[in-house]
Formats: sequence, C-alpha cells, structure tokens
Amino acid sequence: MKKLLCATLLCASAMSVNASIIGVFTDGSISNAFNNIQFVANSGNLTPLDGADTAVSISNGAFNAMSTSDLLAAYDALVVPWVINTSANFDWNSVILPYLNGGGSILWENPNDLGELAASGLGLTTANIYPGISGETQISLTSPFGDNGAVGFYHIHFGISDPSDWDVFSVDINGGVHGVNKEFANGGRMVIGVSDNLYHPNFSGSGVEDHQALTTNELNWLLTGDISGVTPTVPPVGVPAPSTLALFGISLLSLRLLNKKKS
Repeated sequence: MKKLLCATLLCASAMSVNASIIGVFTDGSISNAFNNIQFVANSGNLTPLDGADTAVSISNGAFNAMSTSDLLAAYDALVVPWVINTSANFDWNSVILPYLNGGGSILWENPNDLGELAASGLGLTTANIYPGISGETQISLTSPFGDNGAVGFYHIHFGISDPSDWDVFSVDINGGVHGVNKEFANGGRMVIGVSDNLYHPNFSGSGVEDHQALTTNELNWLLTGDISGVTPTVPPVGVPAPSTLALFGISLLSLRLLNKKKS
C-alpha cells in the first residue's frame, strides 16, 4: 500500500508545473504597471491555473549586476513598462538576446531605450500617437492575442516601421504597426507593444477588461507559447481541475486492482 501511495504522489508531482516568477522593472515607473502585473499573476488565470504565480519588483541596478544565468535562474519573464528610467542595460546582443535564447521571455512596452533594440532587426521609432477618446477603437489586435474589441488602446508611444521576421499582432486603421512578437531558441519569447496597456489602466477597477485580457494572453504566450486569444477560465471553486480528477481516478483503479490481487 505504501508503495502505491508513493507512486501516486510521485505521479502527481511529475504532472504539476512550477509557478512562474515575473520580474517587473519599477525604477521610474508609476506603481500602476507593477500593480497590474501583480493583479494578473494573483488572478489564477496564468498557466498553470494555480494562482501561485508571482510578480516581483526589479531595480535597474539589480538587473545590471546580474549575469544571463542569474536572470534565467531568477525570472521566467521580464516586464519592461513605460515609463522606466534609462539606466538599465538593455543591449540586444549582450543582454536581451542571450536571455531570450536561454529560454527567458520579455514583455516590452517601454518607448525609451529603443536604440538598444536596434540589433533585433526591427525598425523602432518614437510615435506618440494620441487619437483621443473618439479613436479608442482604431487599434486592431490579431492572433495570437485576440481582439476583445480593442477598446482603450489609443496611447501609442512607438511605431515599428520594419517588422522584419517578427509576427505582427497590433496595427492601426492606417496599417501602422505597433505590436510584434517572436519566439526564440529554447522557448524564449518576446512581445513588443502595445504601449500604455500597463501604464494608464487599473486592472482592479472596471472598464479595463480588454487591457487585462490582452496582458493575460500576452503573459500566457510568453510563459507557455499556448494561447487561443481568449482569457483562460479558472475552474470554479470546489470543482477539481481535470488533472486532479485523473489522478484520483488512477488511485482508485490502482487500489481496486491491488484488493483484487489480494483476494
């Protein structure tokens, strides 16, 4: 019986997935960006649906002092919101690309430091487009992050004149590109844009569901590469997740076979 219980526990452990650690740059940024990422991490909507993901603040000084291996060991993903100050070293070839090729992922909404990303092959420019309230639906979000009406995405602080070999997911009604994504070696992924998605909204309030859905979808894609463009649904309280039910069924079947063997 002990052997059977141990085997069941080991099986459950093997099927579980570690929660994610998301490092958010906060030097110079308003607290809203960090609070919004923390809200999504605590919501339980990130894969796996265990509610145990963590958003932690990271300073520019701490980031600059860390090696690639340090960064990979500490963070599954990095979030670079607007408006952080520019003392962080975001050099593409020596810092960002090694982290991505090591399996780390990055969500970038910062219109500053664009020059350090030039080696990415993207043509990044400061745009500062403010259509105003009447232009809130001028941004269209496409696969893999869905659309959800795109309400509120009207503060665009940089444009992408040459998407290169990146996938485009955000354009305006004139065809201007404001969001791209790409997968790198070992499962590393990066999303650039949409600026202000984390800066202005307050995810714990109302009327910002589109912003929250986009951020959730972006983080899920960054962490797992799997997103359908729809915000994941958390299993209702008191209803076991499918993996839990499967393990329970395996345990019952094993006990039944064991009892039958004894008989």
